Amino acid sequence: MRPLSRLLSSWKFLPNRERIVFKSQKAAFREYWKVVGVNLLVCIGFAAFVVEFAFPTPDMVYDWKRIISPDFDLYCRFGEKAEFDLDISHKVSYFKYREKKDKYEHDMQKSPVARFGGSV
Repeated sequence: MRPLSRLLSSWKFLPNRERIVFKSQKAAFREYWKVVGVNLLVCIGFAAFVVEFAFPTPDMVYDWKRIISPDFDLYCRFGEKAEFDLDISHKVSYFKYREKKDKYEHDMQKSPVARFGGSV
């Protein structure tokens, strides 16, 4: 046995030993239900807090769905008439990316003086 467990198993070193042993089963039962009641109230309070503040509201869910899903965004803007073509969407985004990259490369070809507002 380890020294600490031997020390704690000794009755005189047990902290709050008078509160551990109950005089009767009724006192133990009462103490048990106090602990259970406090735990239950804490859990109910935490659940109420989560329901009130942690769940997103329907308008937040709607906004997130519009941001995440291009299909849903088109449906919201145009109704049933909208059609989403993933291939065209990729081509458009790639075109915009290439424009940005070409502009950056063109700017980097200039001398540093021209890039930072000097005249060359």
